[in-house]
Amino acid sequence: MRGGERLKSETAFEEMQKHYQQRDLAAREWKGKGGKVVGYFCDAVPEEIILAAGFFPIRLSGDPNGDTEVARQNVIPRFTAREGFVHSMLNMLLTGQYDFLDYLVIPHTRDSIHRLYQLMAMLKESNPALTLPELFFLDSVHTTFFSGGLYNRDRMLELKERLEEWSGKEIASEALSRAIAVTNENKALLKRVAALRAADPPRISGVEALQIIGSSMFMLKEEHNRLLREYLDGADKFPVRNGTRLFVSGSPLDSLQLFEIIESCEATVVADDNCWGNRYSDVPIDTSLAPFEAIADRYHNRSPCSRMYPMSRRVEYCLQSVLEARAQGVIFNVFRNDAAEVWEIPDKTKALEDKGIPSICFRNQPYLISEPEPLKASVEKLIETIQGNR
Repeated sequence: MRGGERLKSETAFEEMQKHYQQRDLAAREWKGKGGKVVGYFCDAVPEEIILAAGFFPIRLSGDPNGDTEVARQNVIPRFTAREGFVHSMLNMLLTGQYDFLDYLVIPHTRDSIHRLYQLMAMLKESNPALTLPELFFLDSVHTTFFSGGLYNRDRMLELKERLEEWSGKEIASEALSRAIAVTNENKALLKRVAALRAADPPRISGVEALQIIGSSMFMLKEEHNRLLREYLDGADKFPVRNGTRLFVSGSPLDSLQLFEIIESCEATVVADDNCWGNRYSDVPIDTSLAPFEAIADRYHNRSPCSRMYPMSRRVEYCLQSVLEARAQGVIFNVFRNDAAEVWEIPDKTKALEDKGIPSICFRNQPYLISEPEPLKASVEKLIETIQGNR
């Protein structure tokens, strides 16, 4: 910057980037001060109730560059964690990389995550020497029907009661309201980040956005909100980005690999349909309802993921997100063995074709992208198609 000055936004981004890279940093600091840490898989778990109970919530993620040998040695065939990122998280749990967790909430989402509960419960019983957190299984049904909402509400109530047992105190409505206020502010600030990313021209990259969004899952929300406010204060000075506007949909992306490849091709990922991206924050909690009921309602009716019925909601959500971001093309990325994502692609592709939006699909992708050149060539070909259509 001029005169050696540094914008607050740059410093704030660097702090969020640090927590994206060192994902256990804040949780270990909390633990070191005597606090308790609750880990969870998937954005289907209500952070608000964990916060209101006085715990540090942290979403578990994998490491594409990490080893999975211990996980493979302990996997039982019918409990196989098939997707690479699930294998990675299991390996990290079994090798002590998540040894700071006191408790772990495992939701009924994709089959491989569901099976982790059964597998880890068996491992805890058969090998007491393993240092594993106390487990809780958060069941749910995968529809938005009213009856499903009632079932899911009762399961969430069970989670609340278990958190109260772990903390030794009742979770008051006032504590839930405070947690909702903090997380709703976080969602509102992240939507401003999404707007900068989808602006014409874009003001931030998809790689930057993933780090900003992801870091919110590894930090206390109050601190993340402070950093976001400082970051957004400098938005008017962000440089514009040129190039093709692309949208990414598919398997959960808890690393930057794919976005880095795409944006090396003179493109910007202006939006995504991913639980590590925009989908994490695009539905706030309705504060006109009683706090617990509002949380249960939000998590039952949040933006749909690939586990949700009917599939038509997924297709509509993806198409609407593409159009709102004014994306010129779409990339579907599906990890090896991620069957849930594969089912949707034909209908999504057809809906995009009807709007004249081209797409490509990367199928059976490894968790670690060791050979980026074929993907890069496909992205460049998509961009050529878009430019030819102009």
